[in-house]
Amino acid sequence: MVILNKNLENNKSTSAYKKIKIQFLILIALFIIAEIILRCFGMKAGTLIDDFKVEENPIYQPRFESDEVGINHILPIKEMLILGSVINEQGFRGYMNYTAQTIDSVKKSTHQQVVMIIGDSFVEGCCPDSAANSFPDIINEDPSYEVLNFGVAGTDPLQYKLVAQKYIPQLKPDKVVVVFYFGNDIINFERTPSPGTPLTYPFKNNKWLFSIAPNHLTKRVNYNFINAEEAYQFYIDSYTLKGKNRNYFEKTISYSVIFSKIYLFLEHKLAERAWYKKNLASNYDGISIAHTNLKRINVICDSLQIPCLFVGIPAPDEAEEGEKLKAKYAAIFNDLNWDVPSNLKTKDYDGLNKANHFNNIGHSKYAQFLKNKSIKPPTIK
Repeated sequence: MVILNKNLENNKSTSAYKKIKIQFLILIALFIIAEIILRCFGMKAGTLIDDFKVEENPIYQPRFESDEVGINHILPIKEMLILGSVINEQGFRGYMNYTAQTIDSVKKSTHQQVVMIIGDSFVEGCCPDSAANSFPDIINEDPSYEVLNFGVAGTDPLQYKLVAQKYIPQLKPDKVVVVFYFGNDIINFERTPSPGTPLTYPFKNNKWLFSIAPNHLTKRVNYNFINAEEAYQFYIDSYTLKGKNRNYFEKTISYSVIFSKIYLFLEHKLAERAWYKKNLASNYDGISIAHTNLKRINVICDSLQIPCLFVGIPAPDEAEEGEKLKAKYAAIFNDLNWDVPSNLKTKDYDGLNKANHFNNIGHSKYAQFLKNKSIKPPTIK
């Protein structure tokens, strides 16, 4: 009887061991499957930012320069320009120089409405098959308009305000249009102008790196990288597990998408929480920051009696929300004269990420929307 009980116990123990072993193997199999699926969807191991590549010899490709007040201008380097672009002496995309004399001459000789459009890469002309098919150029083909293109890729509402402060009083356009991209123009920190330092550092076949480090990672407010090399090394050390100061455990889990993503996410969240706990005043509201900058542009236009229209561009994944976008983003514009198109589709973009842009069809639709609104500004409040 005792022997029988021992055999039963041994059988139960063996059965439990086999069950645990099977469960463990299933767990490993599911983990491997999950790793494969995540990689198929473009997620990379060892990094928090999938479009940032760790390279031994990264190649910085200067595309912008910052002037004495911190306005970013486009460098006239042919291989770095959008196809079909011509950069004027002011460092913006245009076939003529944006000077008071030139604009005054255009007004007198053509009687066209001079429309100044301010914005980021959408306005600069990304990404139809040619800059000629971008919405500013399409509008410029209309004999009723002369478009002054003040779009610079990678910029934000502070850039828009700085451009407005410097150029609207000089050029005195007939109308001003400020284009706000919902995908990345809402920035949750109070950026200050950085004269001499471009806002972004583009690298060949790699991510464009922001020239301002997050406060919670540097423990400093709005620290500007000295150069592109420092920015690149910072991204390696802070956003990947490939940095020189990473320990053996961190380098080991860097080969797993799941483990490395979770680890880096928690690392950043803990650092962010610690920073804001000690620096409550630095936890800014991105919507208020955006509105403050846009409001200043409106004040400048009002002082010169120049009509100003603010228009939104939805991100690809929200393009089809239509009229809902007006309520969704009303707080950014508040008391400003603004609108957003409701006829865009996801297929009007060249991809689904926030970094994607209009294709030819999207630019054409936006040009038509903007022409209608430029002629008869809306009354949305």
